[in-house]
Amino acid sequence: MIFKTIFAPLAFEETANLVTDTALSLAGTFKGHVMAHHVRQRFTEYPPMEFYPTSGAATVLAMEGHDEAAIVFARTMRAQFEERCDAGDVHIVPVSEALKQNGVTASWTEEIGQLPVSYSMAARVADLVVMAIPAAKEVYPERELFESLLMQSSAPVFLTPRSGLAAMPRRPLVAWDGSLQASRVVRCALPMLQESEETTLLTIGETDVGTPSLEAAKLWLERAGVRVKTRSVEWPDRPIAERILNQCDATNSDLVLMGGYSHSRLRENIMGGVTLHMIRHADRPLLMVH
Repeated sequence: MIFKTIFAPLAFEETANLVTDTALSLAGTFKGHVMAHHVRQRFTEYPPMEFYPTSGAATVLAMEGHDEAAIVFARTMRAQFEERCDAGDVHIVPVSEALKQNGVTASWTEEIGQLPVSYSMAARVADLVVMAIPAAKEVYPERELFESLLMQSSAPVFLTPRSGLAAMPRRPLVAWDGSLQASRVVRCALPMLQESEETTLLTIGETDVGTPSLEAAKLWLERAGVRVKTRSVEWPDRPIAERILNQCDATNSDLVLMGGYSHSRLRENIMGGVTLHMIRHADRPLLMVH
């Protein structure tokens, strides 16, 4: 897979510039196209007017106020997006015209729909999704959007730190456990791994019986032209995610590639898990695939 179409869900004003800048940087690396997408959410907070006939006028006013606010917010988001594109000398064109242009291009699309499902459906025609790492303070809409995109779009999700992306990652670390999700993230990220200075394949403990070993994964990457080294470590009685972050420091890695929600989200919410720990504590970009 080549990251030619990069999807930027511009849902939150706080991170809109960060997501746009990261998407444009990735598009520059892969000479691709950024699809900025904004969903104006439908008004769904009130029951049908026939339930409360005497307050029908109030319901209409609330709906109109909601729609007006949504339109104003969409205009603000689009203006911010266009400003970042202008600063990067990126041409904004309709998606259908992108192939006729030279260099990095971008487009803006907008729809009325439901969060987060509308974003996930739109991202199914992209190679990569870019988001900010959800805030550690548990801003639920951000995490809900991330989970929906990860689980429902079929695209890999690149999570950029909220402090920004200082430079394009060149030293990725792959958390390899032989799982289906780990295999998918490696396959999706091969273009990035092939351009890396060095890729670290990390296994913590042992892979499950019958799954591909660390050495098998290493040979796979070497045949694809990736400069790779392996590390196998133990981390008894401590969260696996802590060990991954510890090994990032030890190997000077600037990007973590891993499967997202290899266990169910319910299990992770109740008992904790690698995915949740990483999005709460990571200080570097993450690339996840479910």
